[in-house]
Amino acid sequence: MLSRLVLVFLFVVQTNSLSVLTDDKSQTTKNDGETVLVRQLLNQETVIRMALDRKVNDLVKGIADLKKNMETSNQQLQDAKREIETNKQQLQDAKKEIETNNQQLQDAKKEIETNNQQLQDATNEIASLIKENSALKAQWQVQSNLTAFLSDNLKTTINSLKQSQNSQRELSSAVSSLQVFQRNMSVLSGPAKVTPVAFTAGMTSYSSWWQGEILVFPHVITNKGQGYSSSSGKFTAPRDGTYVFTVTTVSYSTNALYLDIVQDGVRKVRTVSSSSASSMTGTNLVVLELDRGDAVWVERNSGRGYNSYSVPLTTFSGFIL
Repeated sequence: MLSRLVLVFLFVVQTNSLSVLTDDKSQTTKNDGETVLVRQLLNQETVIRMALDRKVNDLVKGIADLKKNMETSNQQLQDAKREIETNKQQLQDAKKEIETNNQQLQDAKKEIETNNQQLQDATNEIASLIKENSALKAQWQVQSNLTAFLSDNLKTTINSLKQSQNSQRELSSAVSSLQVFQRNMSVLSGPAKVTPVAFTAGMTSYSSWWQGEILVFPHVITNKGQGYSSSSGKFTAPRDGTYVFTVTTVSYSTNALYLDIVQDGVRKVRTVSSSSASSMTGTNLVVLELDRGDAVWVERNSGRGYNSYSVPLTTFSGFIL
């Protein structure tokens, strides 16, 4: 558009110049002396027109180059925009990947915590087994030393009796002494002391709307052998044996409550706290043969709520015979 305006301007200038020069030329017929001047003016006009043409061409070329540069710049701008969009998408993908990695890290932390807890439980169990093994080794050592001592005494006594003139009397006396010594040693050595297993846990507050499954007794009064867990409400047998369990419940107000003593998912006995009056007591007892690792707990059969105070009314107990 700019180039067209320049050309129109030049055309107007040239037209005006030619009209002036033509008028001057008509006048030169009267005066030959002015002819040279007209020719000089025409030559100057030609030179000026050629210079203007060159400038116009240069200007048009410059405008064309500017247009090309603008097109190139626009293309570069479009490429830059596309690159920015690509970088934004890559940034979004990177954020999603970071979130996924963070979630995986959280899951790994939880798994590590679980493994650490299992390792701690295994360490405690190993420590208990080591103590039990040490006690058995000490008992075996005492019995081994006793056997060796008795054997040496018997050999010495027999050799002495063989050399004695009164062999019959001395042999009888030695046998009697040996029997007395053996009885005394048996009494002294006796069976190895076994760690007792017994627990009592209770509730120190009431609940009018409790309707859970396992009733967890958080207040531990006694826990010999560490078989009862106040966090899960379950007793786990530390060794094989015959165990006695008892549970006592007091209902809340006139609510009915039915609780069972359960061994590894099998219901054994049930307590009944009826709704015929307020704060009804239900109790029951069971004797169970347990293998090491068997679990026993108290589970709700039906009903809701229980009553208790800071000195427990609702309790769960057990011990090994």
